[in-house]
Amino acid sequence: MNESRSTPSMSQKIFKMGFSVTAVSAYLLCCNLADTDTPISTKNLANVWNGARKELIGALKQLEKSGIIQCILTDHQENTVYKLIDAQDWNGSVP
Repeated sequence: MNESRSTPSMSQKIFKMGFSVTAVSAYLLCCNLADTDTPISTKNLANVWNGARKELIGALKQLEKSGIIQCILTDHQENTVYKLIDAQDWNGSVP
């Protein structure tokens, strides 16, 4: 589901954009899943997230609004699958 990468997914740019610690943490978890060829889904993220699900969903919405992740599949209830967007294509603003 994720494109195979020879380099890590994480971009240092995330630390310069002014996101909350929660949003940066969610991004780092997304990168970890991508780097291990695991689907970036709310289910997989929730399995490793140590906060409230509501915080995770809020962080993912921030990342999506900033063009850092993109929803590629959802059941409109409990599970959404995302893909990471290359850092040069991020919109550069924090919602």
